Amino acid sequence: MTGVQTCALPIYKRRMRVFGKAHSEKAYCIWIRRKRKMSMATIGAILTLIVFVAVLATPKLPNWFCFLIMAPIVVFTGTMDADGVYAVLSSSSFHLMAIICMFSGMIAATGLDIVMGNALDKLTGNVSGKKKEMLIFAILYLASGLVSFVLQNSYVAMAFLPVIFSIAKKNKISHSKMILFVIYASTLGGACTLIGTPTNIYANTALEEAGLKLFGMFDFAWVGIPIFILGGIYMIVMNRWCPSYEETVPSNSEIEVATEITPEMKKKQMVVGISFLLFVLALILDSLTDITVNPNFIGYALIAVSVLTTVVKPKEVITSFGVDMVLFCAGINLIIAVMKNSGLGEVFGAVVLSILGDTKNLYLITAVLFLGSAIATQFMNNMATAGVLAPIGISIAESMGANPQAIVLAIAIGAGCSFLTPIASGTNQTLMIFTNLKFTDFAKFGWPLVIISFICCVGILPLVFPFF
Repeated sequence: MTGVQTCALPIYKRRMRVFGKAHSEKAYCIWIRRKRKMSMATIGAILTLIVFVAVLATPKLPNWFCFLIMAPIVVFTGTMDADGVYAVLSSSSFHLMAIICMFSGMIAATGLDIVMGNALDKLTGNVSGKKKEMLIFAILYLASGLVSFVLQNSYVAMAFLPVIFSIAKKNKISHSKMILFVIYASTLGGACTLIGTPTNIYANTALEEAGLKLFGMFDFAWVGIPIFILGGIYMIVMNRWCPSYEETVPSNSEIEVATEITPEMKKKQMVVGISFLLFVLALILDSLTDITVNPNFIGYALIAVSVLTTVVKPKEVITSFGVDMVLFCAGINLIIAVMKNSGLGEVFGAVVLSILGDTKNLYLITAVLFLGSAIATQFMNNMATAGVLAPIGISIAESMGANPQAIVLAIAIGAGCSFLTPIASGTNQTLMIFTNLKFTDFAKFGWPLVIISFICCVGILPLVFPFF
């Protein structure tokens, strides 16, 4: 026994340095139990993570395919039981994602998005020359960015395509340049609220899975709005850095600008617009008051009323949240649950702390995790990045007895920094097909946005969400 104790003592001391004094004994016990044997459940968790990353990194495989492979692995290896796998479809984040997608589809189906786009064109009618171009980009930035506070980035960017083509043709501006501008504006705007981008939702899911306090509707605004303002100043002032091409609007484009809106369409737009505002109000009340409100129930009810009153067709609602989106959301939720149940987050957290050495500087840890997520998101889906790294950040914070909210939010913002490659987000991938942009065009215009986001996260988050 003495020999065993002697051999184990150096390991224990090393583990103490890694996990911190407050939770050293607990962390060591967890670590030593997992060192005794590599269980099938652990192997299954590792294999699941490998499959998850591999599918998302393979262009020929659709993102939703990851769930179809992961689900059998976690069940057969004992990482999770079948009931646990089915339960990922009942998480609040899944339903929130579904509702946002369906509302976005309803807005597009009624032409409400085109109304917003046409209003933008009218605002620039009396200005000419370089001033008009600057004004166009300023309005595009504010309009697409502010709408992204409550709508998903990709849907906002798609909604602005009709007006982009219209303005580009009228003012002889590169539509590729305008599309990239709107992509980044909607991405920055989406980072300001809980529902603005899926990365924020899935970061919140990680807190929910860990049984921790969730982010409210506007908690992201503390760092999101400063990034949005500084990023907007850079993009508008330095818009000449944005790649521009001599091009014309493709004649075979399926995107058309609505020229006439009937009274019947106006009624439908009003109903959908009011319904969506009521849903957003429910989210605000749920996050800011003690009043018990179920935003998801209200959202589903409002969508059902819109369908029953024939404001929108069932097909227009369902197709906006198709089977591929359902399976991909399920895959994200599943990998988050696997990270939690298997303890891989704690293992990865220990590895990160080992790399960082004996540092207890949470500012440094936050900076490293932000950069890690920002780099990873350039080559894999941003939702996936948030889903994988958020549990790791939580494990690191808890091992040191710290509040994980600042770290998780930094990971979410970093995962949302999809500014350097066209494959960094679904918005980039979807909109690129309408442009003549090259792979490197994203990085040429987007790298200052990563730096701005980094400075704001490291400088602001610990003040708003103290570590201790």
